[in-house]
Amino acid sequence: MRKSGEGKCRFCLKSFSGSAIGKHLVSCKAKMQKDVDEASRAKAPERIFHIKIRGGGEFWLHIEMKASSKLSDLDRFLRDIWLECCGHLSRFTIGGRAYMPSHAGDLRDMDARSMEVQLGKVLDVKHKFDYEYDFGSTTQLEGQIMAERQGALKEKARILARNRIPEEACANCGKPAVRFCAECDEFLCRACLGDHECEEEMALPVVNSPRMGVCGYTGSQDPDDFEPKVEDPDKAARQRGLPESLIRYQEERKQKNKTP
Repeated sequence: MRKSGEGKCRFCLKSFSGSAIGKHLVSCKAKMQKDVDEASRAKAPERIFHIKIRGGGEFWLHIEMKASSKLSDLDRFLRDIWLECCGHLSRFTIGGRAYMPSHAGDLRDMDARSMEVQLGKVLDVKHKFDYEYDFGSTTQLEGQIMAERQGALKEKARILARNRIPEEACANCGKPAVRFCAECDEFLCRACLGDHECEEEMALPVVNSPRMGVCGYTGSQDPDDFEPKVEDPDKAARQRGLPESLIRYQEERKQKNKTP
């Protein structure tokens, strides 16, 4: 089964490849109108960065943040959407200089500076940065400031677009997988999961994160699909185009939870 490198624009809800979405966001009329509307209500315009972040081949994010936001704000966002499992340390590397959380200890001994610094003080358009979460089972990300605009932004970090959850094939039967075995590095569908020989706790959910299958990370299936929310979670899953096996698994879990 083909891994999906596509993602959806938050504003017009159209789908684009990972290589085309950046160009689209520059010219998206729905986004430009929202930017104009928000700027018209703002007291004073601010510098807003458009940031692209990649984690592995199929995982990517396009976000906006104020240049006055801190690296620690970006760190928190990345943990929340992609990474957090056990409170591991993290590190940005910008221009050969390391930035770490203030609570990490004596940063001078680590040849690092504090993340409590504004993005606009250490980054500018076209600048790149590296990011690491967990120095044992490390997840590595790459980022770049794609553009800057003057305007307003209500959120700490606004997701402009993100990749769709990858579709993986079961190693046994080729059907859509819902679990990843961290012990043997195999994807499994719900039907084959019961016959798998590894410990049950090693079968982690297939999630939309480059940390999938690492250090017990479970994350969430797709926390921001940009579609209007509906009361029926299974209907919402179908609207997002999730694999049928994943939908059936969700339905089974819902019925199991109802059983006294």
